[in-house]
Amino acid sequence: MTDNPLDFQISGKIGFLFLNRPPKNEMDHGFFSDLGRLHEEVLLRHHLKGLIISGVKNHFSSGANINELNQLIETGRFEDFRANTQNIIKLRSLPYPLVAAIKGTCFGSALELALACHFILAAPKAVFAFPEVTFQLIPGCGGTYLLPRRVGKSRAVELILSGRSLLADEALQIGLVDHIVPKTQIIGEAIRLINLLNQRSE
Repeated sequence: MTDNPLDFQISGKIGFLFLNRPPKNEMDHGFFSDLGRLHEEVLLRHHLKGLIISGVKNHFSSGANINELNQLIETGRFEDFRANTQNIIKLRSLPYPLVAAIKGTCFGSALELALACHFILAAPKAVFAFPEVTFQLIPGCGGTYLLPRRVGKSRAVELILSGRSLLADEALQIGLVDHIVPKTQIIGEAIRLINLLNQRSE
C-alpha cells in the first residue's frame, strides 16, 4: 500500500489527480481527509484550466474500504468518516471543468467522485455500480443527489436499490457517461476536452 492515497500533479495548467492505492485504489479515511486538504489548499488556489481525475494502473477505484468501514461502524466512529466523505461534493465548487477518466472498476464512493465531475469518459471495459445496498447502506457521498441528475430519477432508484453493475456501453446509453474512449487514449482525450472547453470560453 502506498503512503499517499492521492497523486496530484500539474502540467500545462491542467491538474491531474490519480487515486493511488493499487490494485483497486480503495478510498479509505486517509483518502477523504487528503481530498479535503487538497481542495482547500491547492485546487481552490491554483488558476487551472481543468482537473482530470483517474486511477493508477488498471482501475479507477473499487470505492470505500469495506473492512475499515465496518470497523468504524462497530467502534461508533462512522459519523466522523461520513463527514469527511462530503469532500467529494465540494469538488463541484471548483471554477473550472472536471473530467473523470474511468478504466476498470468504478464502484460506490468512486462512482460518486466521478459524478461530481462535469464529464465522464469511460474505457470500453469500465464497469460501474452502487453496491452499498449489499452492505445495508446507501450512497453517502452525494450519489443520491448526483445520479438522478445524470440518468433520471427512476433509473437512479433502480441502480441504487438493486446494486447491479453495468458496463460502459449501457452506461453510455443511459447517460451515465459521456463518451467511450480506448483505454490507452483516455487521458489524452480528457486533456483535449479541457483544452477545447477553454478555447470556447475565451
